[in-house]
Amino acid sequence: MVRVVRLDMKQCKMIAIDMDGTLLCPRSTVTPRVKAAIHAAVRSGLLVVFATGRNINECKAVLAAVDHYDSGVFVGGAVVIDTRNWKTMHRTMMQPDLTRKLTALLESMGHAVLAVQDHSAGGYDYLITGNIPVNSETAHWMRVNSASHLLVEKLSEHAHEHTIRVGIVAPPEEVARVKAAVEKQFGQRVVLLNLAVPSAGVEVLEVFDPAVNKWEGIQHIARQHGILGQEIIAIGDDVNDIPMLKNAGWGIAMGNAKPEVQKAARRVIGSNQDEGLAAFLEEIVALRTGKLSNTKEGEVAA
Repeated sequence: MVRVVRLDMKQCKMIAIDMDGTLLCPRSTVTPRVKAAIHAAVRSGLLVVFATGRNINECKAVLAAVDHYDSGVFVGGAVVIDTRNWKTMHRTMMQPDLTRKLTALLESMGHAVLAVQDHSAGGYDYLITGNIPVNSETAHWMRVNSASHLLVEKLSEHAHEHTIRVGIVAPPEEVARVKAAVEKQFGQRVVLLNLAVPSAGVEVLEVFDPAVNKWEGIQHIARQHGILGQEIIAIGDDVNDIPMLKNAGWGIAMGNAKPEVQKAARRVIGSNQDEGLAAFLEEIVALRTGKLSNTKEGEVAA
């Protein structure tokens, strides 16, 4: 039985879109149909912003491919940037002493730690532990992202004045082992996410300040435009998208989303393999412009 979700397009003003697994197809590219749908949504009067776990430099090729520049949420919500002017609007840094203790634990477990930096202040995308060999997964991750980095002998002794996030890249079973150790030692003092990146063939463990999530970044942008939470559509596929899916007026999960993400959403659409984002945006634009097909006005088939 088809479930129908009523969307009031007069109320909707903003769409927040995840990148990996949502905007990007399994080949990590933006398809022509997805690009066209993004531009059609903008022309219809919607504010379209991207919300990603990547840092800004890791997103530049994607932004160029989709050719859409506006405010965006980066590093899982820790940074908000006006990509038209490359100006940082907001950032949430990690507390340095806590970060040193956290990196000490990760290094003691045999991992070269990745510390994401505020590039505009520190001059690098990542600091990496220099006295521990980098595993093959981390080396692959750095090649895929073409990220700039600086080796620091012991990140557990670094000042961390520009650190936004720390983490490791490793096989899933090792990520699970390290995550359990961090949870045991630090509890609610940090936020932990383990994300699979199929296009890169790795799993990433990310550790943030507890105030950080994509929804907080999205709200920062929304406030600048006088947009309320119920006027926002959020679309994603992984666990770092759950806060925005739960809090937005309409939380939309991709068909390739993890089960817990689909459970948190109001609707599940097609996968990124099948250009589900494009199909959904085309429906939204049709609702806004009155050019509907196979649905009643104000309704979208789920």
